[in-house]
Amino acid sequence: MNYQSTKENDAISSNAMVATSHPLATEEALKILKNGGNAVDAAISASIILSVVEPNATSIGGDCFAIIKMEGKDPVAYNGSGIAPEKANYDFFKNNNIDKIGLTSPHSVTIPGAVDAWKKIHDDFGKLDFEKLFIPAINIARNGFKVTKVVANAWNKNLGKLSENINSKKLLLNNGKSYQNKEIRKSDPLANTLELISKKGIAEFYEGSIANDMVKSLNELGGLHSLEDFSKQKTIKSKTIFSNYKNVDIHQCPPNGPGVTVLIMMKLLDKLKIENYKFNSVERFHLEAEVTKQAYKIKEENFGDPDFIDLNLEKILSENFIDDIYKNISIKACSDVGDLNIPSHPETVYLTVVDKDLNTVSIINSVCYAFGSGITTKKTGIIMHNRGTNFRLEDGHPNCIQGLKRPLHTIIPGMILDKNGDQTLSYGVMGGQYQPVGQVHVLNSILDYNLSPQQAISFPRAFHFNNIYKLEKSVPREVMEGLKKIGHDAQYIDETHGGGQAISIDRKKGNLIGGSDPRKDGFAKGY
Repeated sequence: MNYQSTKENDAISSNAMVATSHPLATEEALKILKNGGNAVDAAISASIILSVVEPNATSIGGDCFAIIKMEGKDPVAYNGSGIAPEKANYDFFKNNNIDKIGLTSPHSVTIPGAVDAWKKIHDDFGKLDFEKLFIPAINIARNGFKVTKVVANAWNKNLGKLSENINSKKLLLNNGKSYQNKEIRKSDPLANTLELISKKGIAEFYEGSIANDMVKSLNELGGLHSLEDFSKQKTIKSKTIFSNYKNVDIHQCPPNGPGVTVLIMMKLLDKLKIENYKFNSVERFHLEAEVTKQAYKIKEENFGDPDFIDLNLEKILSENFIDDIYKNISIKACSDVGDLNIPSHPETVYLTVVDKDLNTVSIINSVCYAFGSGITTKKTGIIMHNRGTNFRLEDGHPNCIQGLKRPLHTIIPGMILDKNGDQTLSYGVMGGQYQPVGQVHVLNSILDYNLSPQQAISFPRAFHFNNIYKLEKSVPREVMEGLKKIGHDAQYIDETHGGGQAISIDRKKGNLIGGSDPRKDGFAKGY
């Protein structure tokens, strides 16, 4: 049985499955699979396409993380997050009386890591020529594509931001206006840039003409970037980190990603026996808020780039440590963790692919905030992310900025393995700081409440963030009132929390079951 997700039903296939946030990315990735490519080829090609069609959420001027599980092998984590310029140290900001890195400041731009990560992943596992993976995106950028509803909405909201940068105004706006739903968008500069990378290799991006243009564009705005900084960007390949939840292992990328936050929250919910409460109950939403507070406090106070700090993950995930946190949580009352001052919500794209051999890719790409820094380089058409805004300018803080350091990140791909070491679920949730909470919400819906991938992703969401419990309007009124009675500052929001994709692998029945978020424009589809 093969059918496209309607956002109400799961997509089901017996051969291969793709789930992305944009129709073009899903369709082109499927073509890659049908034409002999594997899950890695399809996922990278889809990621490049998304950097063209969802410039609000991702860019080749951004970062990525991935978990790759080739059938029969252990999962591998790839950290494609960017380093800060070498000159960007705490003393520079202190001496210049800068106490916060602005969202549109050139100092918010760390070295983009996605392109190097794509190449590293492809070198390890790809089948098709790397150059071929760029062709769909090049054609889409050059020939044009119809702007989708969610992307058009983001363009409208960020018109002012994009108008402030002379290159963005010229290259990312439509005669000074935002692109509207169903309007055609083209970008020859971006098409040319992608073509250069495909033909000359990623050295052109990190050392050649593209790097020169990025450095020059940033330096003209006061950025500290150098060509040497770009040449030093390297992807970190490692083992995943994981913890057990009932009969499965939850796999995440190690820090500087925040995946360990998911593991902490799931360990707490295991102790709290969340399955004893209904999936749409006040108690469920209350406990999710409570474990969020505890886990985010640990994250914000302890996590950073492990190359620069002493981070003891074994201790943080130990039973004794989790037991100490567990004591702070009550089913009848709200805990107080103080004011964490967590930086707000960036933008992201997540996608997952499973091929006919069950090779599985869980990959997430990001430009950080909507349209990143709002800075587009002069010649390349690349919009630069602003991941550096996640650094703290607090001397001695684990996440304080330092030259060549990676900031504490928000983007996390996820994967579930069964007791035999076989992957059974590849999933991820977009939405900046919401992502660990979103993953936990989806995982509990699937593992504890037996919801399907599509049902779990579509289910109403809430996020306890900086002492306010922000509820989507689809959360029932009686749940909100119940949360208020317990003591939460619960409020409905006009927006939604993130997006998400998931593919479940049913090995007994030979089915792949895909879900894609109704909060975004894409879908899951198999063949």
